[in-house]
Amino acid sequence: MGNTMNEGAMKGVLVTTSNFGPDAYEFAQGKPITLVSGAGLLSMLANTGYKARIDLKEAKALLKEQE
Repeated sequence: MGNTMNEGAMKGVLVTTSNFGPDAYEFAQGKPITLVSGAGLLSMLANTGYKARIDLKEAKALLKEQE
């Protein structure tokens, strides 16, 4: 949120591959920030014609390869 305000942005978007807990929603309430869960991201991509999936096991393996 601080970066959003520092850079003079009017709105920020925080995306996770998982879900947000109640604290995140409470923090974002009343602020110019949108929280997008993994399911929400996949839905948005599908609505624009992109097929995507979130495979955390595969992502972790790719990160290990880069180390």
